[in-house]
Formats: sequence, structure tokens, C-alpha cells
Amino acid sequence: MKLIRHFMPTRVVFGRKAIHRLKEEIEYLSLNLSRVAVICGKSAVSNGYVNLIETALGERVKVFDMVESDPSVEIAKRIIEEVKSFEPTIVIAVGGGSSIDISKIVSCMLRNEGEIEEFIGVPECFKEPGIPLVAVPTTAGSGSEVTPYAVLTDERNWRKAPLISHYMFPVISIDDPELTLTMPQAVTANTGIDALTHAIEALVSKRSTPISQLYSLESIRLIYKYLPRAYGNPKDIEAREKVMLGSLFGGLAITDAGAGLVHTMAHVLGVMYKLPHGLSNAMFLVPVLRYYGLAAEKEIRKIGKSMGCSSENIYQIIDDLEKFLLFLGKPNTLKDVGFSDNDISSFISLVMERRHLMGNLPRVPTERDIREIIRSEL
Repeated sequence: MKLIRHFMPTRVVFGRKAIHRLKEEIEYLSLNLSRVAVICGKSAVSNGYVNLIETALGERVKVFDMVESDPSVEIAKRIIEEVKSFEPTIVIAVGGGSSIDISKIVSCMLRNEGEIEEFIGVPECFKEPGIPLVAVPTTAGSGSEVTPYAVLTDERNWRKAPLISHYMFPVISIDDPELTLTMPQAVTANTGIDALTHAIEALVSKRSTPISQLYSLESIRLIYKYLPRAYGNPKDIEAREKVMLGSLFGGLAITDAGAGLVHTMAHVLGVMYKLPHGLSNAMFLVPVLRYYGLAAEKEIRKIGKSMGCSSENIYQIIDDLEKFLLFLGKPNTLKDVGFSDNDISSFISLVMERRHLMGNLPRVPTERDIREIIRSEL
């Protein structure tokens, strides 16, 4: 057996009403609550989630509700400057992956000298721990509450800008499925597909371990079974709970094994056409698995077993996955999301710029392979 490394320093508090344990969990770790910076988007305020935190922690809270979907490097810089002037002793992220990712960066940038651009793409980019960060996810998809990753959009260079550091793990994550009840149907689908993609990509990765595989397979089982229910009935709290647990497991899986080609292509598609990340993943999950084919035969059969498929034929399993995605509103073709034949060359170039991240794939694509994957979806 190969050497296994597993590091997960976040204290996870999962379950209905978990948000009401926020103060107790922070005090349990003896964290300084003198000045609390809550970083979020507008919806976390309008849905009443920020008010729950203000009620629990009192006047020491200052809210920074400036986060936007798929935040840019420029937005991150603006939020860092705003929060820095407050001099927080603790940061609380409320929202989806965008809010949590921004909060991770803010937390670390307050304690590390330099500009964001200096840290993008650098392995273990921060040298000092940041301000303690508590994550309160309100979507079930990113898994960012248990990962060392944060992703921004670099609009100048038309790319996603990843930051990676073990200092970006939140110290606490409060995973309360009741906070996901307000997600619109499309957001439920897109975030759930993002979580499913994490689980599948981690499973087929050459970096997968017996630990990450357990997380991946249970994540696939939970999301495949319960996401259609949450999508069809947003108030189904059992379905919401199971999908959020699946999302958590997906985050734990990619922490060990990483994501892969689906995410690489989805990041490019999302930046080029300003699409939600989960939707972009949905467009490439099936064609990439078809491309892997026999190179990932064993893993695809495991995926099928977790999905409850009766067939062991890998292409039947992939077809069943395609039907699942279509039920959740996946567009039929790339052209349905605005993709143009004229953009193929630019798209391929942007994907191949990330070739250094492809060493853990079951099959490493050439430019021709990427072109064929795209054409199969046009």
C-alpha cells in the first residue's frame, strides 16, 4: 500500500440547528471574540442568517456583505482593505463557496505580507497562520469549509486563480442543513452537481487513498439518491441534510485526492461565459468520464455501484449519470450555454495552460483530446 497522508484540522459541527451552537463552539476553542468580521453576500443578510450570528454574538459583530458570485481578484482586494481597518480577532464566513473562499483569503492576508497576485498558484502559498476562521456554509456543494483551497477569478487574464495553503482550513465549520432550505432550485442543482463532481474526480485521481475513496463513494451515494428530492421539493429537510453531508464528504475527498480535468475545463468555461461553477462541471462530467473510459474502468464501476446501477458496463453507468444531470436541468449542448465554435482554440489554450495539474489523471489529454471532448458536446 502506498503512503497515506490525511490532514483535516477543521472541527465540523453538523446537523439541524447547529447554527445555534456557534458561540458555544467558538468559546470551546477559546477563540477571541472581541471583534467579529462576518463576510458574506447580500442573500445571507436577506435570508436572516447573519442576524442569527449578530443575535448570538452581539455588538462585537461587523458585517461585510460585499461578496459576489465567482469573486474576482479585485473584489477580494477591496474586501481585504475594508476588513483590515476593522482589525478583527476572528472571521466568520456565511454563504456558499464564494463567501468561504474570500474569507479564507482575507483571514490569511491579514497576517501575511504581499499582494494576492504573489500567492496565486504557489504551493503552500502562505507562511503564517491567518486570523481564526469559522465557516457557516449555506449551500451544499463547494465543500470549501473543509478544504485548503480558495479560487478567485482573474478577469485580466481570463482564468481562475487558485490559492492553496493548509492555513486556509477553517478552525470550525458549522454545517446546518436548515440554512440550505432557501436555495433556489437552480442553485440546489448546480451546487449539488459541484459536490458530486468533487467526489467523482477525487475517486478517479491517482492521488486517491483508501480514506478519500470512502468519502467519495459515500458522497456519490448520498447525492445521487437525495439531490433529485431536494431539487424537486426544496423544503424536504431530510434530502437537504443528506445532500449537505454528501457535499461535506466531497470536500474531504478532494482535500486528499484533488480535482481533475472536469474542474479544469469547467473553470475555463465559467470564466469565458460567466456560468455558475456547478453548471460548468455538469457540461463536462460525462464527456470526460467517457474520455477516460477503460483507463478508469474500475473506478467507474465503483461509481455505478454507489449510484445503485444494476449494470457493470461502464458506458451504461455513464449514460445513467447523463440522465441524472439532464433531470437536474443540465443543458443538452455547449451551444445552449452560448459556446461558439470560434472560441474552441482559445478554450483549448486556456485548458492546456493548466497541464501541470493533470499528472494525477487516469488519462492525460492532448490538445486534440480536448477538442474532441468539446465537439462531442456541441
